[in-house]
Amino acid sequence: MAHCTNSGNQLRNFVKGSNLLNTMPLIGQKKGADESVQSTAISTVLVLKGGIYMQFDDMNIKQETKNFLKKNGFTVPTEVQEKVIPVASHRDVIVQSRTGSGKTLAFLIPVFEKVERGNFVETIILVPTRELAQQVERVSRGLGKEHGVKTLAIYGGASMERQIAGLPSTIVVGTPGRVMDLMRRGYLHLKSLKFFILDEADRMMDMGFLDDILWIMERTNKDKRVLLFSATMPGDIIRLARKYTKNPEKFILSEDEITAKGVVQYRVNVGEINKMAKLSALLDSEPGKYLIFCNTKRKTQEVADKLRRLGYKSYALHGDMRQGMRTRTMDAFKRGDINILISTDVAARGIDVTGITHVVNYDVPMYPKDYVHRIGRTGRMDRRGKAVTFVTHNDETYIRRIEDLIGSRIPEMKLKGVGKIRERIDYREYSDIYGMVRFHFKLRRELSEWEIIKNIEKEGVDDNAIGKIDVAKVQGTIDVHYSSAHRIKKVGIFKNIELVRRRYPEM
Repeated sequence: MAHCTNSGNQLRNFVKGSNLLNTMPLIGQKKGADESVQSTAISTVLVLKGGIYMQFDDMNIKQETKNFLKKNGFTVPTEVQEKVIPVASHRDVIVQSRTGSGKTLAFLIPVFEKVERGNFVETIILVPTRELAQQVERVSRGLGKEHGVKTLAIYGGASMERQIAGLPSTIVVGTPGRVMDLMRRGYLHLKSLKFFILDEADRMMDMGFLDDILWIMERTNKDKRVLLFSATMPGDIIRLARKYTKNPEKFILSEDEITAKGVVQYRVNVGEINKMAKLSALLDSEPGKYLIFCNTKRKTQEVADKLRRLGYKSYALHGDMRQGMRTRTMDAFKRGDINILISTDVAARGIDVTGITHVVNYDVPMYPKDYVHRIGRTGRMDRRGKAVTFVTHNDETYIRRIEDLIGSRIPEMKLKGVGKIRERIDYREYSDIYGMVRFHFKLRRELSEWEIIKNIEKEGVDDNAIGKIDVAKVQGTIDVHYSSAHRIKKVGIFKNIELVRRRYPEM
């Protein structure tokens, strides 16, 4: 797969002529060495030419932190943790590392090294979604219990009164909108910060939070550490880093990956009415933990409901759900109580769940970058994953754009076996841009074109639904609108009639 390295180069070269970044060595660039990665359920051990990287016990961090790590089964730091933790407590950092690489502990551990437990907010962590806010705060809370430090998550869709009651907390994790709201109301004060952290900064840019972040940043004290974490480095992040970081250490631990490593990708050609049948066949033939994407909240709920009626443990996740239900659904998915989650793009942003074996694009995303974000939910921590995209003939334009972005063609996958639903002929899938499908026919006797039309109309097919007819003696072809195509085989004049199964590319 092709990779885009433009923003990596931007990060190397931005602020030319100054000593802000370009005078500092790049740290953590991938070597061309003989590397292999061994994954376990709780940590990643990186082996480099036979030498194992340090363990958390070898790090110069507080015993309380080590106690938390040991209780939760973390023994060996990931690459981003090993490189960032020793630096971030005393220096601004800019980290380019893919989602799922262990960034949360990479910024939380340095925070707890410097915490003073004052009666004010010492750290603000901005994240793009409430789900990610909950996840980061949950880890922060676990560390906080060991250190005697109070933490709080603030986000929209939940009780503001409860969040206000939790202030001031030493460490606050929040979404930009709710943070701004509480600051404007005078409940959240960020003038005594030790750390200002941006997690998944590129996602926040995608979601239009740049102005919000700038508004918040301008209302904080200047003598603080700024830690910026992002999977990619678009121009907005480069400019933000240039303005607000001071002599930062930069860690380029991933390229701007246009397609996720460790994820095999396939397309399944299918008409809209047969998507559920194909999905059932996939679920039955390849059991696993599934994250399924739809383009609308309504479709998300419909797919989840249909799957449950078929006996699958599936639930929806979308913006119309109450926050309590969203949280319970996510927790059930993480625990494995449900193994199929159907989500919209917005609701899934910030989801960090290990063990997802399959990502299914039930609907092709309209924007190619959303495809990359979706499939990046599997194949994490150097495990293998699979991405399957259902493609109707109306999706061909969008698929071509995705393939142009990732730099390769997505191969077709033929599903083996059948699921709990029998497939039907989807005439729309074989229609041209005018909605016409073609049949080859053989007549019982010679008829004129006019006689053929009159016999077809007797079966309830409107004249406007009948297209071009080519007939030579008793054989020929006829075009019929897909909405009436199911009636054509009932016409008695045909001795034999067969659908021409052709996928017409979208014009």
